[in-house]
Amino acid sequence: MDSAKHDAIVAALLTFARAENPVKAELLEIIPHFATVFPDKRIRALLPRLAGNDGIAYLELKRFKPGAKLIGKGQIDQMIYWVLEGQANIVTDINGQPKVIHNSTRGECFGALGVLRGAIRNADVVAGEKGVTVLELDWSLTDRNQELGKNLYHLIALNLADNLDKSYDKQLKIIGNSLNVLHERTFKLLEKSRKLELLLKQHHIDFENEDTDHSQALEQAIVTIRESLALLERQEQRRNLDKLDAT
Repeated sequence: MDSAKHDAIVAALLTFARAENPVKAELLEIIPHFATVFPDKRIRALLPRLAGNDGIAYLELKRFKPGAKLIGKGQIDQMIYWVLEGQANIVTDINGQPKVIHNSTRGECFGALGVLRGAIRNADVVAGEKGVTVLELDWSLTDRNQELGKNLYHLIALNLADNLDKSYDKQLKIIGNSLNVLHERTFKLLEKSRKLELLLKQHHIDFENEDTDHSQALEQAIVTIRESLALLERQEQRRNLDKLDAT
């Protein structure tokens, strides 16, 4: 974006930079990619000061005590959040029981997809055991200036991509650990199978005429386990996408 366009945005933003209690501009630096999307320091300094006619800022700092609800399932609103301190837990019902499906920590964005889609919230978000401090963005800010709105959409898109990457990395770690356990157990099973065959031969018990090939059956079992892990991986990918869509 050229300097003339930046100047035009700054001039437009100044017309509603009237927040009564603006947050410190430095707090916005915690948001991933913020400085990249908003390279102009003047715009970064103005954002916390932007407010509606009532003087309430579009960006607010909020603190929640442990267990306090930030987002309620079934509600519709225009708020998007970034965790500054503490942890926010995304909670949904699984088999009739509330279950934490994700923990949002420092710098992480949540609540964006529900707002972008104009959909009702399909999960609760509650403060973690030590409480949580968040930066709350009223998405109606995007209606005040078209160019600013484009930049905010870009910022949210980058943050959502980060969330997906983190979920995928976590999933890969789980799958990797599962494969390690599988290898260890497979080796132990093969060792036990060899010892059993040796013991049977020592007692002149021969299964050569039997239709069942035990080693082949074991190998088939291993293949089946690997296929099951692959299925779990695909299911985990879908769950990760669901987590992004949870609020």
